[in-house]
Amino acid sequence: MDPLTIAYIVIIALLLACSAFFSMSETAFTSVSQVRLKKMAKDGDKRAEKAVRILENYDKFLTTILIGNNLVNIGATTIATIVFAVLLGEATGSVVSTVVMTLLVLTFGEITPKTLAKRRPEKYVLRIVSVVYAVEVVFTPLSWMFGKLTSAIGDRAGGEDSVTMTEDELEVMIDEIQDDGVIEKVEGELIKSAIRFDDTPVSEVYVPRMDVVAMDVRSTVQEAGRIITDTGFSRIPVFDGSIDNIVGVVYSKEYYSRTFNGDGFEIRDIVKPVKYVPETMSIAAIFNDFQKTKVHIAVVLDSYGGTMGIVTLEDILEELVGEIWDESDVIQQDVAPQQDGSWLVKGTANIYDAMEKVGGDFDPGEYEDYSVMGYVFYRLNRAPARGDTVSVGGVDITVKSVKGRRAVECVFYRKPEEQPQPEDSGEAGEDSPE
Repeated sequence: MDPLTIAYIVIIALLLACSAFFSMSETAFTSVSQVRLKKMAKDGDKRAEKAVRILENYDKFLTTILIGNNLVNIGATTIATIVFAVLLGEATGSVVSTVVMTLLVLTFGEITPKTLAKRRPEKYVLRIVSVVYAVEVVFTPLSWMFGKLTSAIGDRAGGEDSVTMTEDELEVMIDEIQDDGVIEKVEGELIKSAIRFDDTPVSEVYVPRMDVVAMDVRSTVQEAGRIITDTGFSRIPVFDGSIDNIVGVVYSKEYYSRTFNGDGFEIRDIVKPVKYVPETMSIAAIFNDFQKTKVHIAVVLDSYGGTMGIVTLEDILEELVGEIWDESDVIQQDVAPQQDGSWLVKGTANIYDAMEKVGGDFDPGEYEDYSVMGYVFYRLNRAPARGDTVSVGGVDITVKSVKGRRAVECVFYRKPEEQPQPEDSGEAGEDSPE
């Protein structure tokens, strides 16, 4: 073999190595976690900082890699064709060159380097980032030209910028990170609760009017004391005439303080201002308002200005961290599993959360509220009675107890899935009479 042929083979090997480099770079930079790189850059890693800058202009990076990869592959194939044509003749050499170079490029220039880079992208990104940066500088004129051409084609085709990531996609990512064991289930649920926080209306978390404990502004001190003592609440709404006209709130701390000091007072003297919020207001906005005004209770109004219920700071915080119990609370779970496989659910529980825990597929239809008792009323189209049952998503909801026109407790029972029956083939078995 003459020296020229040997030189050609060496050049082909070098070009294949360059092809492997470009393929590895593309896969490594595409697969690497940008969040992890930014964390490393924040900790002072200069290589990670340079990689982040490259990824911030990903279009330029990808154009550079594709240009380089195509140049070296075309160059290697062209030289190989010349070598095989000299060795085997023009007709045979071109066929053999095509087969050999296809196998070499696929094996050593594409599959192998991309597989390695996919396994440990951070490791390879940090190793090759300086070389990639230098190649980007060399290919800047070509990248700029192709970038302009691509932009012109994209604008003419009516391309639109896409949102980087939606909240739903972020929740899916959190679930994947949780499955990988990076964060605990409790941490994942807390993060997802925070994501939904701004989208949750107060109508999902407020205490309904029927459950509000309030006192008349004309109540005596002794009557107010009994209400405060019996409920154990630190704040009691005060109304004038009817609960639709809540005028303020009494703090049990001030009531006990004045009573202990022997101060003569009337309930009207210790009534403090209360906030009023519409049912459509988000709990995030109310939470910020509570922080600024230091008033931790608000009256929820319907579209006619009537009282729908009340909401407190504790109700809002429970949307983030779950139920908060103190020493005066009687612990009652909204959804509690029973020994027979059913679930005991409070009528005030969120129907969506209850169905999710039970494992049913919930289709609300035209129902626009959130409580279990409201859904039962909607399905029955009348006041519920004990023993009434409605079914939805493979779950039977049976009313266990009622109070007035409300379902206080319901039993959720998930019906077992029906197994498909084997079709009768019509053929006689071994024991069938002939």
